[in-house]
Amino acid sequence: MYLVIICIFLLIITAIIYKIYFFTFEGDFGNSIFSESEWRDKNVMIIVPHQDDEINLAGATIKNLIDHKINVIIVFVTNSDTIDFGETRLKEGLAAASFLGLPEENIIFLGYCNGFRITPDLHFYNADENIIVHSAKNLTETYGLINKPEYCYQTTGNHKKYTKKNLRTDLKQVILQYKPALIFSVDYDRHPDHKAVSLLFEECMSEILHTPQNSYFPEIYKGFCYNGSYLGKKDFYKINLQETMPAEKNMLNDPYYETDWPPYNWSERVRLPVPKVTLSRTLNSNFIYKALRKHFTQGIIHNAKRIINSDQLFWKRSTTSLTYQASITGSSGNLNFLTDFKLCDCPNILSSTPIFSGAWIPAGSDTQKKITFYFDAPKTISKIILYSTTDRNSNINKISISFNNTHIKYFGPLNNYGKATAISFDPQYEISEISISLIDISGNKAGFSEIEIFSDKNEQTLLKFIKIMVSNNFAYDYWIPTNCSELLLDLYKYGINEKTSLFPVNNVEYILSGNKISFGSNFKQAIIRAEVINNPLIYDQIVITKKSFPIIFFTKSVQIIDMIFHRCEHILKSKYIKYFKIK
Repeated sequence: MYLVIICIFLLIITAIIYKIYFFTFEGDFGNSIFSESEWRDKNVMIIVPHQDDEINLAGATIKNLIDHKINVIIVFVTNSDTIDFGETRLKEGLAAASFLGLPEENIIFLGYCNGFRITPDLHFYNADENIIVHSAKNLTETYGLINKPEYCYQTTGNHKKYTKKNLRTDLKQVILQYKPALIFSVDYDRHPDHKAVSLLFEECMSEILHTPQNSYFPEIYKGFCYNGSYLGKKDFYKINLQETMPAEKNMLNDPYYETDWPPYNWSERVRLPVPKVTLSRTLNSNFIYKALRKHFTQGIIHNAKRIINSDQLFWKRSTTSLTYQASITGSSGNLNFLTDFKLCDCPNILSSTPIFSGAWIPAGSDTQKKITFYFDAPKTISKIILYSTTDRNSNINKISISFNNTHIKYFGPLNNYGKATAISFDPQYEISEISISLIDISGNKAGFSEIEIFSDKNEQTLLKFIKIMVSNNFAYDYWIPTNCSELLLDLYKYGINEKTSLFPVNNVEYILSGNKISFGSNFKQAIIRAEVINNPLIYDQIVITKKSFPIIFFTKSVQIIDMIFHRCEHILKSKYIKYFKIK
């Protein structure tokens, strides 16, 4: 009898341990986001400050791209060398990239120092662009690994001084060398290095887009490495993987805004589905968790419960605005801010209190408050996007827009506090100039941080996909309890205006009526598929499975033990790293 009990106990323990390391999502589900043939000859670039930020920003997306044989280039701006020389962090970056499936030649080290501080209170982004930064180890020049030198040394045979100008030059050069069709870049996050890289990237894009006769218009998606990721919500241990949630207010630089970047609306985020290999119900069986392990010195696995979600979030930045190739005149104010690709700027990125700048603000004595865009050839205009200043005490109540000084339209009030106001209208043809005037304002800092003008109301995008949702969560291998009698589905669409269809692949003990599924008493599993009607190659397919209470109880038990394993691993790594650094 005792032997039987012991055997049963051992079997249970074996099953639990097995599930901890192999509890991945199962079933016939999939999504077509990167399966279009048009991707085959295109590059995708990931631009991040530090080794590990590539996972925080876009780990699952990188894996999805690689699995679809799309050429991915990761650009690490710094060597992450605040504490020690950066060789260890660089090697960890290579190890993580290799684990994701990326060849070493697709990793680029720009080789700049971590921190970028001229003085404790002055970041090099806010200083003269030719001032040389001294790193924490008193280094002043870029470096890489012996067998993997930094970008400038590979291309010129020389190291470069740590200056803002040199970094911007290198970043611009690497973008133009590869000309990626799609760029994922770090956004204005809590970390000063993240802020600097985000803004410098936008300076690079401004220079590129202002190049005479420019023909390169990459699709750009910016995202946060901290809020919603490294500092996201600890919601991994749900039966079904959750959506990325907005950051808690105490995690924001300024809780007044929805994100750390005032122009963004949470509702306008772009949600990307994640690949099957990154989906699991335990951390130790999760691909992204294993990738995070490669960044050993950072102890980043501790935040895996925050990082891993059912989607990855970005905000799109358009590069096709006609303003970048237009000339501008104005009645007063700094006109350069209107087309610098920055939705706002910051005079001191080290400040704990967010301060934003970089806007066209007409002089108080200016009675016209007018700006005019001139095009070198007549254009068709269908849409204008106006970004207001971030000042909370200034509002734009009414504006006028005139086309070739003959057709005047009035609009207002505009969205304030840095937000965009998109104005769409019937196409205006043969437009050679557009004038925008502030008619009614309040406050002394009313103006625009950026203006975009487009020919098409609906901008074309390489990303075209649909995704089935349950309770706003992207669904894949979706579990329901035995007492669930019905379920409502929804469909997330991006880059798709065509009609879609939702239909059952199997039809056993359930009824799909519209977007509602009703389950029969003997229901076990449903396979549901969504397709674009005129293009069935764009699809999403999910699996819905009913799980009994013992199975769900067992799963939660496995997750609890997995959590303990994860915590022990984190503690042991932290103690080892501390000891190693002391030594």
